[in-house]
Amino acid sequence: MPQATNLIIKNAANADKTFELITPAAGDGGIAEWALKEGVISSVFPRLTASAHKTPRGRVLTTKLRLPSSYQDTVTGLTNVGSAAEVNIKVSMPANFPEAKKDDFVAFTRNSIAHALFQAMMRDATSAS
Repeated sequence: MPQATNLIIKNAANADKTFELITPAAGDGGIAEWALKEGVISSVFPRLTASAHKTPRGRVLTTKLRLPSSYQDTVTGLTNVGSAAEVNIKVSMPANFPEAKKDDFVAFTRNSIAHALFQAMMRDATSAS
């Protein structure tokens, strides 16, 4: 199991943002959690989570990125949580999947998410037509 650390991820302006490790996963089934501690209240912090477990056919990793919005109440002046954009990724790795193909799987996943078309689809949650 990889060692949980803070994550430095670039934002849309290409600035490094540090998602601070809040909780490492306590083994299989545990949830690791990171937060980008930006905002006036913690409920608007962007969060990443990851959880993994063994299945009869291999292993499954589930990750989630949640980016809440916020707004200021004009009457009270308090910050309120608005809607949130969310992406969930589920990775299934069969026990009998060839070791020689795993690096290609990682590269295809990383590069497809980084592709301009995929990012355009993600931006408005629409498919390519």
